[in-house]
Amino acid sequence: MIKVGIYNHHWSTLGGGEVSAGSLAEELSKTHSVTLLGPHKPDVDTFKRHLNIDLSLCEFEQVSGDLEASEASENFDWFINHSFSSRAINRAPFGVLVVMFPGDPLRMRAKIKSMICRPLWHFFRSTGFKFDRLENSLRLHAHDLSWVDSYSKFFAISSYTKCWVSELWGCDCEILYPPPSRSVVGKEKEKIILSVGRFFQPEGRHSKKHLDLIKAFTSLDSALISDGWKLVLAGGCAEEDQDYLDEIREAAEGSAIEVVANISGSELEDLYSCASIYWHATGLGESPLTHPSRFEHFGISVVEAMTAGVIPVVFEKGGPAEIVQPGINGLHWENLNDLVDKTNHLILDSSWADSIRKNSIERSVDFDKRRYRNQLHELLDTL
Repeated sequence: MIKVGIYNHHWSTLGGGEVSAGSLAEELSKTHSVTLLGPHKPDVDTFKRHLNIDLSLCEFEQVSGDLEASEASENFDWFINHSFSSRAINRAPFGVLVVMFPGDPLRMRAKIKSMICRPLWHFFRSTGFKFDRLENSLRLHAHDLSWVDSYSKFFAISSYTKCWVSELWGCDCEILYPPPSRSVVGKEKEKIILSVGRFFQPEGRHSKKHLDLIKAFTSLDSALISDGWKLVLAGGCAEEDQDYLDEIREAAEGSAIEVVANISGSELEDLYSCASIYWHATGLGESPLTHPSRFEHFGISVVEAMTAGVIPVVFEKGGPAEIVQPGINGLHWENLNDLVDKTNHLILDSSWADSIRKNSIERSVDFDKRRYRNQLHELLDTL
């Protein structure tokens, strides 16, 4: 039986990356010996309850970071690096790097740091002495890409990611869209606009733009709000981000906006099933040239919403823009005024909304678990 090591530094985060990594582990564990690598053992019950992913057949080996993951990789037939921003070197016979996003283009400060660290890194390598952690730190700051050559295959989670891998690393990727962790059957639709995304401090990250969505909702046609329409912001929140969550709740106070954090998988499914419209805003106000990582890399929550017939209204750049075909199975928007105008129109034209809703359910099948399993095995059969 093929021994597979799957590395993810963030198993406990339970975000989109962990849905993707967990789905990969679940599928391969049916026919392979799978060991999960990371600093903390993923909670099998939590994965099953919140993400509908079964990791019960997987073993676990603790590794603190890229250096230890590289060392552990030589004990497997296949090493699959599915950790965001990892630069771990593969030492297994076959290595697969699943790329969520390759990072941002180097800015001047980083280029200068690279010019300083690169010769130091080469010097320590040439001495023959073991300075593993120092060498690894210097290698990262030197922005050396030689580690890329240790991998046999590259899987990008979207065309958006694939284009930036080509631009920044000069590598070609196969696209492996991650599957939704749940497929929800829609119920009778209520006057709910839903947005799902983790609550975390937004500085320098691909923020879910909760404050902007609150601003947009309060700008909707007042007659619609009076008629009972409300916005629900749902997502997980770690203890260190509680201040940000409090800020969101304070901004929503006194309006028809509900902020719900750390709800169960079944509660989230209930929201998907009865919501009418889905808002996604990651990337708003960011530069696609200097900070492309701050846009949504794929958008699993968008697909989950579509399975339940929740009409996606998404920002026009990044992964969701390739999921949603504008005017067919959802809408794109370019600024908050555009978001407000298109949402008003969608609510007021029920026949148009019904047509888009039907198409969104059909489109979601292109990203379901069956499609994912077939594509995964097709890609891995070439190893």
